[in-house]
Amino acid sequence: MNVNTGIHPAVTGDIDALMALRSASILSVPGDASTRSRVKRWAEIRPAELIRDRIQDDCVLIIRLGERLAASVSLDLDRREMTGLFVSPSQQNNGLGRKLVTSVEKLATRYGLLRLDVCAAEPAIDFYLSCGYRAVPGACTQPDPRSGMSSLKMFRIFNRRQTRFGRRIGGLHRHLGINQDYGVCHRLRLQEECQNLVSIGQDIFAREQRLSATAGLAWSTMQSAAAAAGVELQTVSAYRSVEYQSAIINSKLDSGQVMSRILEVSAAPGYSEHHGGNALDLTTSGFEPLEQEFEQSHAFKWLCKSAGRHGFHMSYPRENRHGVAYEPWHWCWRK
Repeated sequence: MNVNTGIHPAVTGDIDALMALRSASILSVPGDASTRSRVKRWAEIRPAELIRDRIQDDCVLIIRLGERLAASVSLDLDRREMTGLFVSPSQQNNGLGRKLVTSVEKLATRYGLLRLDVCAAEPAIDFYLSCGYRAVPGACTQPDPRSGMSSLKMFRIFNRRQTRFGRRIGGLHRHLGINQDYGVCHRLRLQEECQNLVSIGQDIFAREQRLSATAGLAWSTMQSAAAAAGVELQTVSAYRSVEYQSAIINSKLDSGQVMSRILEVSAAPGYSEHHGGNALDLTTSGFEPLEQEFEQSHAFKWLCKSAGRHGFHMSYPRENRHGVAYEPWHWCWRK
């Protein structure tokens, strides 16, 4: 099959196509009249809002063949479950489903998960068995009350998919007393430390700061554009190692703060966007660094209007999905 089968995260504009793929995939299930009736009811279920939520978590993966959506899968963080694995009827038995299973398992490890459950519809049980999934002990096929389609609760443990970095962070979290489900609860992924850093000059404390080469170039362009508009952007912090982030946590613990409060304002080591070399904490003259009053500055208003043109986005707006305090100063470059 000489086609491009790259896997990408879905965006909200894909929801209609995802619903159409879901229906087409389900309706392709063969069977007698009774089965066809259940399949039809199953296909009529449209979980668009659930899909929208998972897209916001970057937990829906898709494969396109040309302009057409060929396959999809979702990671349900709340249930620790793989769901929504659908392949276009014309592309079934081409290996796309197995490829997405591998990818969603790798995605799960980035949230600290080493096991996934799946509610396997009866026609798909053999497929999941071939992927290494097994029935949850004591589970048996049960009909879905909405469609009548029988399914089986299955699971797989995939310790070997964990990276060396993930194992390192897991050990560090155990030492610090951070819950092992931190990534899932906060919708934050592991951020491996950038190995391709470049200097972006000094911050307001005269410390040299670094970013990844691509983010550094984008930052230079954005800072120049802001200056041309009469806006001063200053750096407070950029790349941080895991050790640096750990030192921040330990310092706060030593001052008497409790971990739950610390993690509202500081990402756990291994999960900070600063590790990836793409995140910046910014300020401007006349404002205390790392304070919410930064939102009153001309610099912040300019960032809200213009930063997206340069690939930078505010990671932690008010009432964000990560449960992290509002940080108007924290901006991250995303490809």
